[in-house]
Amino acid sequence: ATARASAAAAARSLDFLPCSKSTSLRASSLPIPLAGKTPAAAFAVRATLAALALLVVALRDRIFYPGSRPDPDRPEPLPPGTMGGCPWIGSLSMYFDMNRYFHRRASVLGAKLGLDSPPRIWKMFGFGKPMAILSGSSNIRSMLGREFKKGRKKGDSYSGGAVSQATDFGSGQFMEMIFGTESMSFETSDATKYRFLQKLVGQSLTPEAVAKGVPALQESSEKVVDRMLSSAASSSDGTVVVEDMCKYLTLDVAWRQIIGLNLKGDDEIAAFHSAVKMWLKSLSNYLLFLLPWPAFLLRSTKTYRAKQYLDEKIMERIDELKSEGPDGSTMSAMLCATDEEDSSAKLSKKQVIDNTFLLLIAGSETSSNTLTDAMLLLGLHPEAWDKLVKEQEDLVARRGPNLTKAQIDDECPYLDAVVRETMRICPISGGGVRTVDETLVVDGVQVPKGWWAMYSVGLTHEADPKTRVEDGSHMDMRAGFRPERWLNEETRPTTEWMPFGAGHRFCLGHNLAIAEMRTFLAVMARKVKAFDLVTDIDKVKWKEGVILTPKDGVVIAPHSN
Repeated sequence: ATARASAAAAARSLDFLPCSKSTSLRASSLPIPLAGKTPAAAFAVRATLAALALLVVALRDRIFYPGSRPDPDRPEPLPPGTMGGCPWIGSLSMYFDMNRYFHRRASVLGAKLGLDSPPRIWKMFGFGKPMAILSGSSNIRSMLGREFKKGRKKGDSYSGGAVSQATDFGSGQFMEMIFGTESMSFETSDATKYRFLQKLVGQSLTPEAVAKGVPALQESSEKVVDRMLSSAASSSDGTVVVEDMCKYLTLDVAWRQIIGLNLKGDDEIAAFHSAVKMWLKSLSNYLLFLLPWPAFLLRSTKTYRAKQYLDEKIMERIDELKSEGPDGSTMSAMLCATDEEDSSAKLSKKQVIDNTFLLLIAGSETSSNTLTDAMLLLGLHPEAWDKLVKEQEDLVARRGPNLTKAQIDDECPYLDAVVRETMRICPISGGGVRTVDETLVVDGVQVPKGWWAMYSVGLTHEADPKTRVEDGSHMDMRAGFRPERWLNEETRPTTEWMPFGAGHRFCLGHNLAIAEMRTFLAVMARKVKAFDLVTDIDKVKWKEGVILTPKDGVVIAPHSN
């Protein structure tokens, strides 16, 4: 009887291992077989199973969530929270809406701990690894500041830990084949090489370089808006899908301005657009990131074939640039960039190619998703759209029709406020991930070696004391969207607003991204005096990506007069 009771209690204690909302590992439902007919044999079997069950309970984290134990050499405790989800994998629900998942989990944990707000650092198990989720600019900058610090020798005094850019997703072949290994993102150990890449790639993305491209950005934006108005006029219900037009714009900018391709005809343009879209899908395909796919299977995917097509286009253009000279594109500037200290030091062909792909992510997917969400927010707040239209009418009256970077930077405060407020409410999904190479201490807790440290931009924006409202309405699309907050120093977010990251890897393409988004919205406000939002925000379904967007792509009915 004692053995039976122990086994049942131990089995019930295993019921807290959920794999998803619909399934769980319920040890209490497993039968306890009898090994023999005698009471002594039955007792021995049950006693053994009870002991095994108790052992599993005692070693739960070590067995089901490996690597989650604290560093015994550090006195600090682990972050609050629990390891849970599917054994050896972690939570599955996080993959479908990471920002909302982090919000829910952090809020529940904060309430359990009796805190007024969610904790700024907590632990979980995800992507098959123990993870610490960080928020708040001070914690994030503290963690990111430990990059390129690896190298403490045994016996040295503790220096604060070390982290590096996480690249160990699935198999190394996946990262190499789909993203390449010579971009800034994949330089994880050599600080000198990283700064070299950053310096030379950065020469193509300076404010001065971006300013030269604004006329081309305006031209592309005008073509896209005219195309949108024509499409709406010819459709039966007068509507268009915003996401389609925003992706067309950013992909147009990608081949014209970033790469400098000379695509001829609609078929070539469509083939390029299709290849970039297919390649970018890998960013939100968590199965590719999680599983160690063999090379032959990766080579059979549409993603890999799309990457091969783009590689060929970029290499062809590099060969043309070498024979014909620079053309003003971003890739051309990278190819010609030299180190100020050593004029012979240049980017290799492989480095130019891989960093061009990095800019395609920054200049297309993030910008198009942010613009899609901006139009949703402006559709929910037509009074904000009216202010945007009025600001552009006044600018045209003063300066004429041609936009410059100086104008959109200095003379369009409301336009700037709309872009910033959109990025505040709709930041990137999840956040940046670092591998902890040497046990890290942040905010009085330890993050052990081998863990991942992920910083959450969404939680950081949510907890910003400049904007935070107790009921959470400051992050609501209806109640929280207030561009005016950016026009007043007392309400303007400062260090806690960080949509472009922080530290060594602060987004190098932020100047181009901001210019692209401001230029498009300025042109849109000049040509579309009003629009009706058709998408029903109360029924909208969301799709995961670099930035969360509605599945219907945001449907509007534009009016040009």
